[in-house]
Amino acid sequence: MPRIELHRARPNELLPELHGWFIGRGFRRAEFEGGLQRIVTHPIGQHLTFKLRERPGRTTFHLEAQGGALIVFEIAGEENAVVYDGYCPLLVFGSWERKLAFKREAGWLSKYRAEGYQHEQALLAKIRSVDQD
Repeated sequence: MPRIELHRARPNELLPELHGWFIGRGFRRAEFEGGLQRIVTHPIGQHLTFKLRERPGRTTFHLEAQGGALIVFEIAGEENAVVYDGYCPLLVFGSWERKLAFKREAGWLSKYRAEGYQHEQALLAKIRSVDQD
């Protein structure tokens, strides 16, 4: 899980701004029931189901990406740092959960991973810009 050390900003000041940043980019905040949220997307008349698990101390945001895939960020503050995990969930055979890492140059079947990478780079730029103010 990447950890971004903060030099000026404090996590309790930065996190509300980052939450607004995610919402402004079209992400939705996960709403867990019993520690789980199921999300169904409908690309081209198909149903894709994703399962997100709540991680204590983390706020989870998700966005439907190209082809009905999902981009997920889990974010939290620690002492003088922001930690996050960004991934694209995959539910194989309806039960095997996988987390695919973002990828700068993904093939055409996994363009959503490149889209996730672009969001990750924008997030890092946002954190740097706020930390410099």
